[in-house]
Amino acid sequence: MARCTKCQMEWTFKDKARTLKTLDGSAKCPYCGEKQHISLKSKRQGSMLSMVVPLAMFVPIFFDTPIMIHIAIGLIAVVIVILLQISLIELSRKEEFPI
Repeated sequence: MARCTKCQMEWTFKDKARTLKTLDGSAKCPYCGEKQHISLKSKRQGSMLSMVVPLAMFVPIFFDTPIMIHIAIGLIAVVIVILLQISLIELSRKEEFPI
């Protein structure tokens, strides 16, 4: 679970979801007010998870399924990926960039 790097309080699912709404991937801790960022490891995991959506949409093409099933599978994949990204968030005190 994600914990604030300053006060060590555990963030709720709703608190972690707020970090995905901002463009810079940061949010203030609801307990101490310290600015927290999504860790580089979490960013990488999230980018790898997002590859599941196109894969889930194009695999049914080989099985000759109707377009509505493609859309349904795509929407289900998007929801699952977003929920997994939120649950895998880890926090960092400063913004981390790849070298």
